[in-house]
Order: sequence, then structure tokens, then C-alpha cells
Amino acid sequence: MGCWLLKCRECGETWKLLVSFPLRKEFKQLFHYCNKCGRNTYHDIVDYVEEDC
Repeated sequence: MGCWLLKCRECGETWKLLVSFPLRKEFKQLFHYCNKCGRNTYHDIVDYVEEDC
């Protein structure tokens, strides 16, 4: 099982998102909480990785 790499547009923090459904390729961004910024920000979907998440 893999996970998605997301990158915060505000601070540049990259992190892994493990979800039980595939994100569609049409989505280029998600509005999600950033632990580093401490608030909801836009995140770019970087890639899907097949590794232990």
C-alpha cells in the first residue's frame, strides 16, 4: 500500500498522506491542515509512492 506526497504552498513542508481511496490525477491541490503552519493551507499533490507509509 502506498501514500500520496503533499507539499504545503505556504511553508514548503512535504509530508505523506495515507488515505483509503485514490486521489484523482485531475486534482492538483488539497486544502488541508498543515502541522508546521498550524492552520489549513493549500497543498500541492506531488506524487504517489509505493512504500511503507
